[in-house]
Amino acid sequence: MNIIFNPGTEDIPKATEEHAYDNMIHFIADLGIDSLSLMRTPDEDYEKRCPGKGRFAFVILNYETWRFTEIQMPGLPLEQVRYMGSVEQNIWDYPRLYECGSSWVWCYALDCARTTLTDEQEGAEQ
Repeated sequence: MNIIFNPGTEDIPKATEEHAYDNMIHFIADLGIDSLSLMRTPDEDYEKRCPGKGRFAFVILNYETWRFTEIQMPGLPLEQVRYMGSVEQNIWDYPRLYECGSSWVWCYALDCARTTLTDEQEGAEQ
């Protein structure tokens, strides 16, 4: 019997900072918020603390609300990280990224980051 704890949180030994940066550009585009800026924070890398972890730290700032979130982005090509829940994708094949310390696959990390950056709950009445 196999028991898997926290699938998608495994180390990513061939990760690169360049892939992580490219992924962050797409992540911000997927957020769909115009007032965001991106900052690389290498001193906070999971990769730096645990070589081979394969996740690189970034901070996204919403300069309208002055809210921010930290993202630890896997350094794999976008198509190997961007899980959007489509029928063609198998969630077990995608690494998790971290938003403020909690691990999520891409589409759920988007929801969490959007809430953190705007303080608006998904589907909440305005």
